[in-house]
Amino acid sequence: MRPGTKLVTLAAAITTTAALAACGPTNAELSSVGQEEGGRQAITVGALPIASSAALHLGIDKGYFAEEGLDVTVQSIPNPAGAMAALQGGQAHFAYTPSMPMLTALSQGIDLKVVAAADGYPEGAYEQWEASGRTTQPDDTAVLVGEQSPISSPRDLEGKIVAVPARKAQLEVTIASSVKQAGGDPAKVKWIALSFQDMIPALESGRVDAIGEVTPFVEQAKSKGARVLDYPGISTFREGAVGLWVATGSFVESNPDVVQRFRRAMHKANSYANEHIDEAQVKAAEVTRIPLEILEAGEPPYWPDAVEPAEIDRAAQVMVDLGYLTAKPATDALVV
Repeated sequence: MRPGTKLVTLAAAITTTAALAACGPTNAELSSVGQEEGGRQAITVGALPIASSAALHLGIDKGYFAEEGLDVTVQSIPNPAGAMAALQGGQAHFAYTPSMPMLTALSQGIDLKVVAAADGYPEGAYEQWEASGRTTQPDDTAVLVGEQSPISSPRDLEGKIVAVPARKAQLEVTIASSVKQAGGDPAKVKWIALSFQDMIPALESGRVDAIGEVTPFVEQAKSKGARVLDYPGISTFREGAVGLWVATGSFVESNPDVVQRFRRAMHKANSYANEHIDEAQVKAAEVTRIPLEILEAGEPPYWPDAVEPAEIDRAAQVMVDLGYLTAKPATDALVV
């Protein structure tokens, strides 16, 4: 998932945590992993039903985790807040989150460590997009406006009503960043939270002036006459890891060998997905239950092979500059 996909506010995690903890193992039970017959160790991974999760599933299918002595159970998590809740509530050993929700969670005192890259942009992605005249689709998130809208730049979103899936979450932050880069004042944007499904009719009816969408809703909006104003993800992150596989600090400290084996398996899985895009897209269609032809109409995910602290630091600096964080965390200590 690139920026913004299926995000909700972290406040929603309180309810999710209670629900997950009620039906799953306790924190004590997940402080270490269980060893099965034959020496393999069982781990639970919380994954969102998004296209970039295809690499994880391919890694399982290809036996990369089994080669590392890991028996993986994938638990579907609805959103990044649910991922944080799953880790805290003892429902998963590893979980997916974009970098900005993770940074918000850290600011609220949640102890997390980054263990592997989940998705993002290749090196030089922003420069290549700029060189193309911004004529290509570099991202699976976009800001769209009506076909006849006078809005021609993110700067024009000042004073306008812009729909995002959740307030103060990643898609809002990236759109705010685009507004600022275009010379506008993000504080003057009138944000409203709507589900992805409700955004298109809201734009058609004139209830909102712009919408922040993700694939496949970007393609659906375009088919109904909406036009893309901007791709806010790539202009914010530029390159490198955006989606992350994370674990709690206590789990990392107690299980360093398992963490390293998980990292090695994910590295192989990411490399395989990048080298076999057609196969990855088929797997993504299975994971998301989105028709393959819709996924193929958009930009496929990219799976980085590592997470650099500078990539997280860049996201944190954007959040600080825009007022979404009061201070940057020590990113060098975040990446295992």
